Amino acid sequence: MTLRRVAITGMGAVSGYGRGVEALWQGLNSGGTAVRQHSARFRGRAWVTYPMASLPWEPDARGLPNPEFVRDNHLQEDPDFLAIADCVDQALEDSGFGDERQREDMGLVVTHESPGLAPHVMSFFRWGKMLHAWWHSRSKFSPPDFLYEQQADSVYRLHSFLYLHYLSALFGIHGFTLFNNNACASGIFSLAVGVDRIRSGETSAVVVVGGDVPQDGTKYRWFRDLGLYSQLGECKPFQADRDGMILGDGAAALVLEDLDKAKQAGKTIYAEWLGGGYSSDGWKVTLPDVLGKRYGASIRRALQSADVTAEQVSLIVPHGVGSGLYDRFEANCLAETFGDDGRPWPPLMPLKGAFGHTLGGCALLETIPAILAMRKGKIPASVRYSNYDPVLPLGPCRDGGLGSGGGLLLKCTNGFAGQNGAMVLRVGEF
Repeated sequence: MTLRRVAITGMGAVSGYGRGVEALWQGLNSGGTAVRQHSARFRGRAWVTYPMASLPWEPDARGLPNPEFVRDNHLQEDPDFLAIADCVDQALEDSGFGDERQREDMGLVVTHESPGLAPHVMSFFRWGKMLHAWWHSRSKFSPPDFLYEQQADSVYRLHSFLYLHYLSALFGIHGFTLFNNNACASGIFSLAVGVDRIRSGETSAVVVVGGDVPQDGTKYRWFRDLGLYSQLGECKPFQADRDGMILGDGAAALVLEDLDKAKQAGKTIYAEWLGGGYSSDGWKVTLPDVLGKRYGASIRRALQSADVTAEQVSLIVPHGVGSGLYDRFEANCLAETFGDDGRPWPPLMPLKGAFGHTLGGCALLETIPAILAMRKGKIPASVRYSNYDPVLPLGPCRDGGLGSGGGLLLKCTNGFAGQNGAMVLRVGEF
């Protein structure tokens, strides 16, 4: 059986550079990063200030197709949902799915590492409201019962299926749905699911969306306490003076379609999915299995699935978190495929130094500027590194750098808990 070809026909993004794909591209070409000092606030005051690529505006429901639905379901208090919904709206418009009747059989795959966390965390700090509730509660002298009354709603909202429900209702998407969480590799795993639904013939279109808006300070504290956050206030992927990661607000949505049907409809084909590779270390949560070599295996599987060789790859977009250990591990895994004997490599385009680590949404968000770079034949100034750590086995860039007219893109990600994913896209004329 001939498998259906799958294309990306719509894109939407929010990042520290602003709202939209164009703002992301222009920001990357500015030569500067989106990292700034961000203050997480408690009762109107900053309780912790740290560097991150935060959104330059407060997410809200304006512009969404049904802001009343957002308000009625108290989603205006959830910046993660608002950012994700914004990206879905952008991507659907970009791909030409303006009529809700066109979305009756459309699929939806959503990824987020901790949906509903932001409003749940904030519910603990509404002390005035809690004191008032305690005074009027019949359970005031039964702490377990009182705490349940106060937290029941925000705990319930931690269920991941609710994001599927809210997005399906908001945008009229009524086909196959799935919530997925494979840590930082979630985007690649999620795209693979969407591709399979189209190749199976179940649907001709799937929206894949994910993101993270870690503005309340809890995730920063977690990474800082693990010693993974940059003390320099900069993320420097694969550079000798790298000292850790920087968080970033961000989300992205991609519309996948049957390529032949999309071409017949005259749609823009941004890229074609060729193949993917996946693995799970099953070792430690916050450390990669440096001896298992499963991340490198997922990269080789992606190339094999796409039926291409390492020499045919035009651009590599690595995970590149800026950590001493993780970057060394990733460079070694890439060298297993591209060589550590001085042979030329495709250009590298690590993106987290520009707009931060967007956690569960990073693979999706980083795919968008990678596709644009290949379509335009240009690596943006903000991520055009030249001073990689000489200790790392990174090969010299091939002569000519990134040529125009497209080619093959390898995007790879190794996430916490040993979640490894890689994919190959073809960018060019279709």
